[in-house]
Amino acid sequence: MQPLNIRAGMVIQVDTSGLNQGQVGKRMCVALADGELLEIRRHELTVCSKPEPCCGVTYVLISTNRSDGKRDKGAAYWTAFGEIERFQVWGD
Repeated sequence: MQPLNIRAGMVIQVDTSGLNQGQVGKRMCVALADGELLEIRRHELTVCSKPEPCCGVTYVLISTNRSDGKRDKGAAYWTAFGEIERFQVWGD
């Protein structure tokens, strides 16, 4: 859980699935609930006062195991925390 300061004196907890600000800019492998595997460069962690659909990560796609052409390498995407099953930080 990541603390989120909404306004002075008010803090809520947001389940970020273990992702945190320290991983921004890092190269990562991410497994999604639908079986897709992504190699990404993390760009931003998005948290808000309501859970879904505004809490998630923005990233640049390096590669994917999808073969349907629905994602373009080098493009930016956003994924909700709830869609992420597991991840591993690979480095800079």
